[in-house]
Amino acid sequence: MEEKKVIIQLRDVCKSFQNHMVLKDLSLDIYKEETFVIIGPSGIGKSTVLKHLAGLLLPDFGSICIENLEITQLGELELNELRKKMGFVFQSAALFDSLNVFENVAFRLLRDYQIPVSEAEKIVLEKLELVGLKPEIINKKPAELSGGMKKRVGLARAIAVNPEFVFYDEPTSGLDPISARAINDLILNLQKKLKVTSIVVTHDLSSAYRVANRIGMLYDGKIIGLGTPEALQQNTDPRIQKFIYSTL
Repeated sequence: MEEKKVIIQLRDVCKSFQNHMVLKDLSLDIYKEETFVIIGPSGIGKSTVLKHLAGLLLPDFGSICIENLEITQLGELELNELRKKMGFVFQSAALFDSLNVFENVAFRLLRDYQIPVSEAEKIVLEKLELVGLKPEIINKKPAELSGGMKKRVGLARAIAVNPEFVFYDEPTSGLDPISARAINDLILNLQKKLKVTSIVVTHDLSSAYRVANRIGMLYDGKIIGLGTPEALQQNTDPRIQKFIYSTL
């Protein structure tokens, strides 16, 4: 059996805000091309972990390595180069209201890569097709889209630059069950087609079980349970069991 390659490594990461410690000696390994899901109650620090991985926050203590780069020691230019390998799917989709679908999806292509508009249009259409959207929406503004369509456009924008890592912050939040299932299926399909490493933050257990290769439960600043969806369900830690059954 081929040995799994650790692509992201956190060691003893600590982070406080206004004397409240959110992350406490957090240690975690994430494997190349897996979908790793972080679960836990709202406000527990799940999104804080994503912000650290993106270099948007730096830990008070500890180490964060991505592709053997210690990101706490990188300068801003080096961090920006690393971020070019990352795609972000935000909880609210975070589309620019004043821009149409094409301009939203092509935003990083045009700004960071100076790709010609004609080439960017081909890429945008390709990514829209990958997330199940038709070319006709390319000139629509976000206000003209449903919640599920906004999430798909946000996902198309995240993968437009062919990232190696995709970070999802509550990707099914605010969606009806049918739309949420469609987004979960997209996460699975994109991971298989694009061979990306995906980190998903969610409190939606049905979504976690659907997309994850492995799940880690964050509690009191640490990962207290880690394994496959099946293993996590069988974990006897009362804190994990309470969270699982309180969300049913």
